[in-house]
Amino acid sequence: MRMPRTLGVSLAAFVLSSAAAAAADARDGTPARGTAGIGAPDRHITPPAQRAAFQVVGRREIGRASWYGNWHVGRKTATGERLDVTRPTAAHRTLPLRSLVKVTNLSNGRSVVVTINDRGPVSPRLLIDVSPRAADELHMGNAGVVPVAIEQVAAARMQ
Repeated sequence: MRMPRTLGVSLAAFVLSSAAAAAADARDGTPARGTAGIGAPDRHITPPAQRAAFQVVGRREIGRASWYGNWHVGRKTATGERLDVTRPTAAHRTLPLRSLVKVTNLSNGRSVVVTINDRGPVSPRLLIDVSPRAADELHMGNAGVVPVAIEQVAAARMQ
């Protein structure tokens, strides 16, 4: 029986991302996903000391966000790079490519800074499409579409 192409591509992306995560865990000594134990910090949350400081430089927009992946993973984005599952990126209609944007999930208060590397979303009802990694950090879960606030940011100069 032949495997549908989308299932095959999704499976391949999952295997590659799992292998990359395991290799990264081996390099930095953090326990693999699922082995941290109860009460251990989530491995996707960056400790405050390691977070980069960002300064808001654009106006705040409120809207709805979805995440895109599946058959989009591995395909070229508007910047020419390929969409992957390891970096928090996003698609927006008008913000400059390669700009940084803070996306805040208004349902749970979680935020992530993404790089705009694609154009979209296709649906006029959506403000932004985020990559699988950004959706994971925002805890979008099975919701698919969540209310968000976005703000263009720039890295603050450290003294």
